[in-house]
Amino acid sequence: MSNNIILAAFLCGLAEFICYGGDWLLGQNMADQPIVVGPLVGLLLGDLQTGIVLGAMLEATFIGAVNVGGAVSLNPSVATVLAVAYAIIGGGDTKAAVALAIPMGLLGGLLEVGTYVLFSLFQDSWTDAADKANEKKLVWLHYGVWFARSLVFFIAVFITVVIGVKPVAAFIKSLPSFVENGLGLTGGLLPAAGFAMLLSMVWEKKLAVWYFLGFILVEYVKLPLLVVGIIGLVFAVVFAFYDKDIFDLKHKKAAANNNESASQQEEEDFLS
Repeated sequence: MSNNIILAAFLCGLAEFICYGGDWLLGQNMADQPIVVGPLVGLLLGDLQTGIVLGAMLEATFIGAVNVGGAVSLNPSVATVLAVAYAIIGGGDTKAAVALAIPMGLLGGLLEVGTYVLFSLFQDSWTDAADKANEKKLVWLHYGVWFARSLVFFIAVFITVVIGVKPVAAFIKSLPSFVENGLGLTGGLLPAAGFAMLLSMVWEKKLAVWYFLGFILVEYVKLPLLVVGIIGLVFAVVFAFYDKDIFDLKHKKAAANNNESASQQEEEDFLS
């Protein structure tokens, strides 16, 4: 086994540790999202462009997947690290990498649930430290469990990259071309599925006009997505100021009504 793959696996594990661990350490700041993880892995592996491309594609894919409490659907950081590693180390196609990211994310989600179960064994220790107001022990438990959970993901990613990335890439390349093309097509459709999941959660009739406006601008006017995004930002700012003016007006009316009611009450009290 070459030193290069060991170093690459270490860097992938380090990226997972930084992003997944950093997300939980600093108030769940979304550092484990593909748009952050992808470029970091690409930078560490010497191919920033691939990391950015895959990070954006996987962010669109996973944007509608939400983990609520202990209910974990998948782990986007594990999926992104392994997908970028497959594309850069294994030389695989980026669309095929997106398709492979889904099962990797599901396995990462199972690992995350496993860590929840494992480290729940420390619950009595936390309770005991809280009952005794032992701040030092609470701090050690907090950062110790955080480090241990992050280390578990580091080890899992490290082993997976060392053992699996190149064999999986070689296996996919050995498949018939129609299978590889199918993986590529599937990977290209997944970002659309991710946006569809997100849209299903936020969809309202009054938002439909903006959806169709964006579709027309991209499909028929052929505007770049960046320009469409800027147009959307302009509309958002305009409506934000409009809503603020309405809110301020309602607030002033409410304050005026309160003052009038107070004056009437004082007059009634004076005359009574």
